[in-house]
Amino acid sequence: MVTMDEIESWTHALFGPQSALAQCLESYEPRAAQVRMAELVARAAHQQDLLIVEAGTGTGKTLAYMLPLLAMGKKVVVSTATKALQDQILEKDLPLLRQVVGSRFSATLLKGRANYLCLHRLTQMRANRSLLRHEARAWLEAIEQWSSTTVQGDRDELKELPERLDIWPELSTNGDDCLGQECPDLQACYLFKARARAKEAQLVVVNHHLFFADLAVREGGFGEILPEYQVVVFDEAHQIPDVVTRFFGLEVSNFQMLELARDCRREMDMVGMDDLDLLHHLTVIEERAALLRSAFPVENVRDALAPHHLQEEPGRALVMAEQALHKLAELLEPHLERSAGMASCGRRLEKLLIASGSIRTLDDPARVYWYETRNRGVFLQASPLNVGLTMQEMLYPRVQCAVFTSATLATGQGEKGFHYFMQQLGLDAQVATCEQLPPVFDYGTQARLYLPRRLPEPTAPGFTAMFMEELVDLLHASRGRALCLFTSYRMMGQVQQLLPSRIPYPVYVQGERPKRALLEMFKNHEASVLLGTSTFWEGVDIPGAALSMVVIDRLPFTPPDDPISAARNRYCESEGGNPFMQLSVPQAILTLKQGAGRLLRRRSDRGVIAVLDTRISRRPYGKRFINGLPPATCIYDLQEVQHFFAQEPTASPLMDEVNP
Repeated sequence: MVTMDEIESWTHALFGPQSALAQCLESYEPRAAQVRMAELVARAAHQQDLLIVEAGTGTGKTLAYMLPLLAMGKKVVVSTATKALQDQILEKDLPLLRQVVGSRFSATLLKGRANYLCLHRLTQMRANRSLLRHEARAWLEAIEQWSSTTVQGDRDELKELPERLDIWPELSTNGDDCLGQECPDLQACYLFKARARAKEAQLVVVNHHLFFADLAVREGGFGEILPEYQVVVFDEAHQIPDVVTRFFGLEVSNFQMLELARDCRREMDMVGMDDLDLLHHLTVIEERAALLRSAFPVENVRDALAPHHLQEEPGRALVMAEQALHKLAELLEPHLERSAGMASCGRRLEKLLIASGSIRTLDDPARVYWYETRNRGVFLQASPLNVGLTMQEMLYPRVQCAVFTSATLATGQGEKGFHYFMQQLGLDAQVATCEQLPPVFDYGTQARLYLPRRLPEPTAPGFTAMFMEELVDLLHASRGRALCLFTSYRMMGQVQQLLPSRIPYPVYVQGERPKRALLEMFKNHEASVLLGTSTFWEGVDIPGAALSMVVIDRLPFTPPDDPISAARNRYCESEGGNPFMQLSVPQAILTLKQGAGRLLRRRSDRGVIAVLDTRISRRPYGKRFINGLPPATCIYDLQEVQHFFAQEPTASPLMDEVNP
């Protein structure tokens, strides 16, 4: 039997100064945090445990979990939240691991269906080319050319393809209308081949959504998407509660109804059906979809679905939609065996009826009912109230070992700091090991946490004007080079209007261009300012002097009218809890920590985190926010910010690689 001492010695040898890793990297120095994480992962895999480990930027956490697991011969699934991390693993970490471990392991990336070109659907679109608009035809030609040379069929290979290309959803593989084993293009199918590669690989990289899709398929007894594995590592694990909330919900939308009607028509054409009653009823489905959308006339709303909605126009529209769907089920029944595509339409219809029945009655106390309007669509949702219960039912009984890691899991120091995350996951201290690794960076020297005293609280009259004065002074002190993070589009819009005329630096704003393009512009123009909201609080990795200050306008509390948060708050209160302190504050701490983490990305970086919400200094709960942030030196006066930047080395290196 392997002892814990033997595992410790073995992991130290894997990362030691004489290791194969050291031979592959110039100027390699073992990092205590990386070695400790590798030891924790090896122990968890050996004992088949659950592990939660917070590892900050610069730890080298991907190597810390992959190297010991591969060296132990484990079959591993690594699940990430972002494409950027997947790219890093594939392009940087895996080539290094092959040098260290040798070519004894195979690894592959498996994406969700929507990323792969469907050859069968491409053939169908070619046949209907004349129905496409000119721009769509041009994109179809580009995709046809690419399809003749691609090996993977992954849309990311087509770099020029717009993120939201209208025709791509009709060209990608789709679980709802996939013909499966009956597809004439099965042997050439890119998704089929990607899954075959995954089946043979020792290491499979996926995203969180695909991982939980696999769990749902297994739970339903419909086989599997992923191959069998011994260990799953959730990197960027702070996003899992939101992913589970979205994935295990029910949904009815006008778009689902329109797409179902379109695909039924297409299948009728394919098999030569001439059922006039069915054809007429598909028009009725489209009319009811339009009626459902018109019952929610205000765009960009996210709100709770309440009983009064269902007694008014929205409820009547949903009932009429459901009646039309039931009638469609009757009309489709005789034709379901005519083709695999028609059978697929029947399965989609069944899902829609289950969802509409639950949403129409609001009858499941374990769900939160809400709706959202955006992009000419209305989306009626029923989301799980308690993510932890879902995890207990779906995940833990099915995995031998699970590792949850991220730079933002703990709201404070010690084991108590993990309480909120563990509560979200349905875990307690008896069944999971938790550890917060020490930061790699010297925050006390490299960073300052600026907490101004002269500003009023954000809800006070005149706050915006005083905020602008403070922001302009800060940007002059930092000479631009700042990422300004906002908790609302409204505040960002006000600053966008007022700021450019008051500073001599370019100002880039979220929404003006795609995120990737904005980040490139910001990185390449060292003295510039970037304004962003939610999506810029994470996934921004700009090392060097180009990002020397992060400004945060307010403590990032979830809006009180968010329907999911409001329902969870009510439940917490009904159980005798304090939803503000138990839910709102810890979630805001993690979000603030995520935003602050944009600052230091390399050991040579230095800069200021400026939180311009004085509640962090004045309210009793403010200390919890400060304790949850990296241990930067706190400063309170603008002159201290100016002094810090005045001491900046004139030739600070922009690129100072840390070990992977």
